[in-house]
Amino acid sequence: MRRTRTLMASLFASGLLAAPLVGAGTASAAPPETDLLLAVYQQGSGIDSTRFSCDPATGEHAGAQTACGEIEAAGGDFEQLGTGEPGICTYEYDPVTVAAFGVYRGEPVEYVEEFPNRCVMENETGTVFSF
Repeated sequence: MRRTRTLMASLFASGLLAAPLVGAGTASAAPPETDLLLAVYQQGSGIDSTRFSCDPATGEHAGAQTACGEIEAAGGDFEQLGTGEPGICTYEYDPVTVAAFGVYRGEPVEYVEEFPNRCVMENETGTVFSF
């Protein structure tokens, strides 16, 4: 819980958390249906974050097209990401906290989850948080 508060506080302090909520362009421009800010926190490496949109896939995420496809396949439910197949990971405990904020197909997204290590995070979230 402390890591989650730390991650949220850091995102607010840096202005990243509010980024998907701030409109850009003119009032007549329709916002993208999916606009997300993703963040990954791991002690020792700090916070990495990226922002991207789908329909079409654009933004700073190196694998935006794949990530959009995975989010679409999960119906926008971040708890349903991943292949569903068990992966092989070590028992190393090096917690990784991920967060997603913004909108998916016009619906608000607020997802924060902690995983025991990066391997487990990647197995359970696919490529969405691998940027």
